[in-house]
Amino acid sequence: MDSNNKKSITLDNLAVMVAEGFNNTATKQDLEGLTGRMDKLDGRMDKLDGRMDKLEHKMEALNSNVNNYLELSEKRYSELKQRDALLAKWIKIVADKTGVPVDVSQLEKI
Repeated sequence: MDSNNKKSITLDNLAVMVAEGFNNTATKQDLEGLTGRMDKLDGRMDKLDGRMDKLEHKMEALNSNVNNYLELSEKRYSELKQRDALLAKWIKIVADKTGVPVDVSQLEKI
């Protein structure tokens, strides 16, 4: 810097600037209050984590139940479809032996 651009600072000005700096800094009480609030926030976050873990566990159990239900439903559907096909065959055989005309395709629609 050039000597032309320098501002002259008096000791009084410097003392005022230092005093304002001290006035703007946090006090020990401010920091203690902030620490207390942070501790409360940590407690709330821990509680939230616990609730999220429980929710995740419940969602996994629900997902497992739904998957089991779908597998059983699909198995039961296949069993019923095979049973219906077997019954249709038996009805066709009985109808053929008795001479009663039966359209098996109509049975499949029912």
